[in-house]
Amino acid sequence: MLKTIILLTDTVQQQQPLANLLREHNRELAFCSALRAEDLGAIEPEVLTEARLVSFAANVAVPEKFLLGLGYGAYKFYAAATQYPGLPPAPDESDEDPRCYSVIAQSMMIWPDFKKVVGLETVTIPDGTVAAERERLVFSRLAHLFWRMSDMIAGGAVELPGIIGSNDGRRPALSMLN
Repeated sequence: MLKTIILLTDTVQQQQPLANLLREHNRELAFCSALRAEDLGAIEPEVLTEARLVSFAANVAVPEKFLLGLGYGAYKFYAAATQYPGLPPAPDESDEDPRCYSVIAQSMMIWPDFKKVVGLETVTIPDGTVAAERERLVFSRLAHLFWRMSDMIAGGAVELPGIIGSNDGRRPALSMLN
């Protein structure tokens, strides 16, 4: 049974609102907070078997061993410019600011072929939008995607249903490495 959500966020201020939203769907959940990979390493291994990791707007590499210990998977919520799928553009790569972004919820797996997109929305930025407003628009759509999926995240399903990704519905196991 899902007992714990591990929230990995970019700032400490994001932790409580996200936890409160998830708690509305499952009052029994416990929460662990993390801002860095070191914070994840401090979580007891026995907690992981009944836990799900949710990374929200955090650019933190999660150790493979940690991902393998999670009983209810790991999901990453992030935004990417559509002209740079999967990667944020380098600041000096383009003279123009991107006009279209995708906000994405994706499973985190150590095996790339098993990753799947579980949520997706597109944001079009109006011409003439300043950088701070563009960032606010994209972040608010990312928060909306999290809100829309909060019931599934807080639920007890071992895996969230994919909308894009692997056709194989099985979660990979260590035995699949051989």
